[in-house]
Amino acid sequence: MPTNRTRKRPAAPAEDPRPWLTIENQVHDAFTALKERAEHTAVGVRTLGPYRVFAFLGYRADGSEFLIHCHLANPNHCMVAALAPLDADGTLWRHRTTYDGAVEVTTHTSLLDAAHAAANEAAQRGAWAAPDTPDVEAAYAAHPRPALCEACGR
Repeated sequence: MPTNRTRKRPAAPAEDPRPWLTIENQVHDAFTALKERAEHTAVGVRTLGPYRVFAFLGYRADGSEFLIHCHLANPNHCMVAALAPLDADGTLWRHRTTYDGAVEVTTHTSLLDAAHAAANEAAQRGAWAAPDTPDVEAAYAAHPRPALCEACGR
């Protein structure tokens, strides 16, 4: 008796339509790796080029410090963006604006490039001159980023 059953092929793994999720996972993995590499951690204010950052620091056994991640502050000391590594070596970085939940898919080749991009976006959206945290939130709300496509992130 012949059978009419057909074998179902396994579904091909679908490509993730959310590139921002891949970046967020990379940030989490890099953060975890850097935190585990540290003998101990601390928080402090540091100068990064012309910018002031609130830094989450790791310390090696020899006492030298390294940056795990940080928040960029405007001249009024309000946080305007988070800067985070995408790998445990700190060769790729991303910035993400604070308070508006914007999805960031752009990577930067150095921490200073990420800081420049974040400061530029904050200036364009009115948050760089904001005197207080609610004003930063209001500036980002008043000048939203263009809507990003969920499929391509642009």
